[in-house]
Amino acid sequence: MSPALPLARLRRMALKFCMVPTLAVVGGCSGATDSIDFAPACPVVEIPSEAADYYQYSGSDHDITHLIARASLTRVVGSCEAGSQRNVITGLKIGLHVERGPASHVNFVNIPYFVAVVFNGDIKSKKEFVAHVSFEDGRMQDLTHTGNIPIALPVSRRVHSDQYHIEIGFQLTKAQLDFNRAHLVMPTFHKM
Repeated sequence: MSPALPLARLRRMALKFCMVPTLAVVGGCSGATDSIDFAPACPVVEIPSEAADYYQYSGSDHDITHLIARASLTRVVGSCEAGSQRNVITGLKIGLHVERGPASHVNFVNIPYFVAVVFNGDIKSKKEFVAHVSFEDGRMQDLTHTGNIPIALPVSRRVHSDQYHIEIGFQLTKAQLDFNRAHLVMPTFHKM
């Protein structure tokens, strides 16, 4: 019977054993070109705080009994890959949490949102979408996400994909925007 090896030594041996085949595979991949292609950098995604929530009321009263729908952005996932003809393709999916309010008389709601491409502080492109959310079986809320939204960003030797940023938010009316600004709790910082 052989003596038991310490756990740390077994791990080192396993790591060395696993790395040998990996190095052989990597070495076998180098072919006609010595260049290594990396995925392009994705632009930063920003959600303007005043456009991150959506409230729809019936009439001008802003109490719960007049609420038709409420929505919030929950997350954004995406990826980037090199496209053809000097562009980078960014794909985004946006997560939404949507609630049906007591003033709603139908089992669905249409929530408008936008995706804007910004370069050097200027909006270069903005597209509006509508998320159609249905409340089946009497549900009052739903967690959902949009389909993939592809965005082509033109790049060159002087313009890189990380120089762009993408803004996402709800497409609000002036009254909805004013409501969000009035009810938005801004963080306060205190000197220490």
